[in-house]
Amino acid sequence: MRKYTRIIVTRYGGPEVITVAEQECPAPMPGQVRVKVLAAGVSLPDVLAREGVHPETPRVPYTPGWDLVGIVDQVGKGVSGFELGQTVAAMPISGCYAQYVCLPQRKFIPVPAGLDPAEAVAAVLNYITAYQMLDRSAKVKPGQRVLIHGASGGVGTAFLQLGRLAGVEMYGTCSTQAAEVVKELGATPIDYRNSDFVQEIRHLTGDGVDAVFDGIGGDNLWRSREALREGGRVVVYGFQASGLGVVHPPELVSAGPQEHGALQYPVADAAETRVVPPRPTHTVRPTAAEEDQAADRTTVASLPSAARTRITGKWRRDR
Repeated sequence: MRKYTRIIVTRYGGPEVITVAEQECPAPMPGQVRVKVLAAGVSLPDVLAREGVHPETPRVPYTPGWDLVGIVDQVGKGVSGFELGQTVAAMPISGCYAQYVCLPQRKFIPVPAGLDPAEAVAAVLNYITAYQMLDRSAKVKPGQRVLIHGASGGVGTAFLQLGRLAGVEMYGTCSTQAAEVVKELGATPIDYRNSDFVQEIRHLTGDGVDAVFDGIGGDNLWRSREALREGGRVVVYGFQASGLGVVHPPELVSAGPQEHGALQYPVADAAETRVVPPRPTHTVRPTAAEEDQAADRTTVASLPSAARTRITGKWRRDR
């Protein structure tokens, strides 16, 4: 029997909880495809899950890894549409830090030939997140203004590239060191450490922006609302402020009454019942350096998270 190696998180915590295991290689069940992993993404969701603070954290023991690109190695009974050796991508949320992964065939999509696997996997989580936020959540139109927090991070740069293609006027918070990158990608950089982004937005635009994409959460959410023009929206999709004791689920709040929908609620409803969920059972407090870096870190969202309308109750996994 062929052996394979995978990473296992044995308990929630820091890097010391990661172990490497050699086991028998899994065989695909009916309807499944087995892939040989060529590249797996590394992002903030993996860290939050390992620490047990992400709402979609698997129960231990588990194998981390949000997304992958690999080649089809074996197919189960009843599978069609995939060929051995074909390059595919998937975003199962966990399980990708392994040499071989078996998943239902519906989880895979083809990857165009000739792409570097490491470059291709970098597009899966970040660009799906950014596209969902721009197109489905905020429904941004050409010519509208948006503010992107953490504009130099993984999701942030995806926002900038897609926003430029969509003809959106963009502003992005970032560090001084990252300002040139943000500018090159088509946005006006705002130094979040040395300036008040709300005042800067008001100064630059006059009446605010149509949408703010906030992957930080915490107190930053309330400041983001102040940067909106009438009828504008804040899309909250991240958990970077989770260590500060206040975590905001992926959702959308607006600066004026809007039609009720999957992700649209009046400000009053959002403030009273949705924006601040119960305080987590445990908190992991970041260092001052980590807080400074928060706006430049790769943010967290996935297709299920982006579309989720409610996260409630005790979401922290017990250690």
